[in-house]
Amino acid sequence: MNTLKEHLAFLLPLIALLFSLESILFIQRAVHIREEKLSKNYAITIVSHQRLSLQFIRQNIPSSASLDLISPDALLERLKQNLSQASIANLKKNLPFFYSLKLSLFPTLEQLRQINQRLLKIPGVEKVEVFSKTHDQEYRLLLLLKKNTLIFASIVGVLSVLLLVKQISVWHLQYAKRIEIMDLLGAPMRIKNGFLFRLALIDSAIASAMVFVGSLYLSLQDRFQTIAQVLEINGHLFVWQEDTLIFLLTSVVVSLVCVWIVVIQRRVA
Repeated sequence: MNTLKEHLAFLLPLIALLFSLESILFIQRAVHIREEKLSKNYAITIVSHQRLSLQFIRQNIPSSASLDLISPDALLERLKQNLSQASIANLKKNLPFFYSLKLSLFPTLEQLRQINQRLLKIPGVEKVEVFSKTHDQEYRLLLLLKKNTLIFASIVGVLSVLLLVKQISVWHLQYAKRIEIMDLLGAPMRIKNGFLFRLALIDSAIASAMVFVGSLYLSLQDRFQTIAQVLEINGHLFVWQEDTLIFLLTSVVVSLVCVWIVVIQRRVA
C-alpha cells in the first residue's frame, strides 16, 4: 500500500503535467484547423479603376492566394426597374472593377493593417474593404483561446514540477540509510541514486501510457466528436504516434531533471 501511495504521489502530478501538454496540443491543432478554414472563407474586396492581376498583387502582398473579378451584374439587375437600358449600359461602362482577394493565411491585425495600406498605394485602387470588425472578432477569440490554454497549462506545469521534486525528496529521505552505506563504500553518485532514476523512468512510462489511453478515450467519445463537428474542427486533433512520443520524452526529461535537482540539493546541503 505504501509503495502504491509513493508511486501515486509521483504519477498524479506527472499525469497532470502531460494532460496540460496534451491540452496545448489539442488547442494548437484546433486553432490551426480553424484558422485554415477562416482563411479560405475570408476575402478582401478591392475597388479599382484599372485591371489587376494576381501576379501584380503578389508583388505587394506575398500571401495572396487568389484574385477573382466580381461581376456587377447582380447589382445592375436590381437597377433595371428604375433605369433605362441605355442608362444601365452607360453605368456598366463606367463602373470600376471589383475584386475578391483571398490570402494563403489568416492574417493578424497588424498584417491586416499593412495589407490595407499596401493595397491602397497600388495605382488605380480606389477603395479596400478588409472587413476588419468581423476579422477582429474571430482573431481575438482565437488569440484568447490560445493564451488562456497556455497560461493554465503553464501554471499546472509549474505546480506539477514542484510536487515531483517534493516526492523525489521524500524518496531520497526514505532511502537515506541505503545511500549512506553506499557512500561509505565509495559508490559514485549515479549508482548511489540509481534507484531514484529507475523509479522516475518507470513512473514516466506508466504516466505516458495512462495519458495516451485517456486522450484516446476522450477523443473517441461522442460528446467530444460532436463538439468538434459543431466547431468545424473535426480534423486530426489527436496524432497518437506523435503525441505518445511527446508524452514519453517530456515525462522522462522532466522526471530526470527533477531527480538531478534533488540529488544536487542534497549534495550541496
